Amino acid sequence: MPQRAVPPQPMQISSWQQAEHNAARWMRHWGYTDAAARPGGPDSGIDVRATGALGQVKYQAAQVGRPELQRFVGARPYGSTAQLIFFTGSDYAPTAVAYAQEWNIALFRYRLDGTMTPVNDTARRIHRSSASTVPIAARNPETAEAQTFWKRNWRVVAGVCLLMAPLGSIGDEKTYTGPLALDVLKFIGILLVCWALGTFLIATRFGVRNSLKTRPFRAGIVSRPGTGPATTVGRTRAPRPTHDLAPASSTTQQDGLVAEAARLLRTGSKQHHVDKILRDRGVGFMERGRVLTEAKKLNKRS
Repeated sequence: MPQRAVPPQPMQISSWQQAEHNAARWMRHWGYTDAAARPGGPDSGIDVRATGALGQVKYQAAQVGRPELQRFVGARPYGSTAQLIFFTGSDYAPTAVAYAQEWNIALFRYRLDGTMTPVNDTARRIHRSSASTVPIAARNPETAEAQTFWKRNWRVVAGVCLLMAPLGSIGDEKTYTGPLALDVLKFIGILLVCWALGTFLIATRFGVRNSLKTRPFRAGIVSRPGTGPATTVGRTRAPRPTHDLAPASSTTQQDGLVAEAARLLRTGSKQHHVDKILRDRGVGFMERGRVLTEAKKLNKRS
């Protein structure tokens, strides 16, 4: 049952690793109960991860400027709406405060004794909200870390148990009671089912985690008249820098395509290049062949 929040106990900070763990303790205090430090180096981009929030910690004497916050925004996974929280033991430049206001970044300043001071309005709102009621787990970092560990890794434990289960059934007289061939088939069936489920659980645990670290590709859309939009995955197809050809939807338009294709062929364009232009404009395979044939005949007559 929720109870009134109690600030974390004082923690002497003498290194950037301790600063990261202190930031995680405060984020749990603010309601992000699964916040945990992920040390990856002094400038790893994201130092504390939680459901709905990301934190970066700077352990330096220099003033934090706008570029540090820009890199923090760039480190957020594409499409994420997580709250960005920045911690530093020094101070913030006016340009950094203005940029944080624009991107709704919470700015905090921590002391070496572990206390935390909000710098901007977003940080004050987060810090003030913890004065009401938050889950008990936020007041007990050790309990929160244990719950978070089992919540993240229960699939791995269950998956390993399923992978080992078929070996435990070997020699079970209640399971294998028939002829040898039938017992072998039973064992293979149990092995396949258990390994399939175990592999699935382990894959979902690490697959989802890795997918969050990889920024997804953007899909570009190219509209083709007469055929509707076509989607290309992984990159955006830019229009080819060449002459525009109208789609062949009538006899007059087809004559215009023939004339334009003939002009391109006369100016030195290759046949496959003209065919590519027609295909990008939505002209069908058979119709492209007729256009190119007529264009060649027109060039011969002229």
